[in-house]
Amino acid sequence: SSFSALLRPRPRAACRCDACAMAKSKNHTGHNQSYKNHRNGIKRTRRPKKMSMAGMNCKFVRNQAYAKRGMKCTPEEKAQRLAAQKEAQKRMEEKKATEKANRLKELEEMKEAEKLKAANKQAKKDAAQKKA
Repeated sequence: SSFSALLRPRPRAACRCDACAMAKSKNHTGHNQSYKNHRNGIKRTRRPKKMSMAGMNCKFVRNQAYAKRGMKCTPEEKAQRLAAQKEAQKRMEEKKATEKANRLKELEEMKEAEKLKAANKQAKKDAAQKKA
């Protein structure tokens, strides 16, 4: 009997025209939403502890990881590295000082050469005027 009820057509509404159908008036309301949101308080988003590496150059990220691993060392090794760094810094400063001294020497020699050249030119000019 229930199967025959499924086969029977259902009775329709009296009128299905657009004029008779009721218009839906309300699509959305924000009523009570701000109250609900503020019940537990609106919180700031949490700052991530670690910056995301997504979208970064993968070659750089991999190299950064290796560099971080290479920086790990014992306090004795750290002291050795610091001493080596100071020594290298001293050497660089000495090298820079010698290069500066050499450059100043070169400039001085160039000035002297220009003075001699000017003096020779003047002497030739004077000699040419004496002959004439």
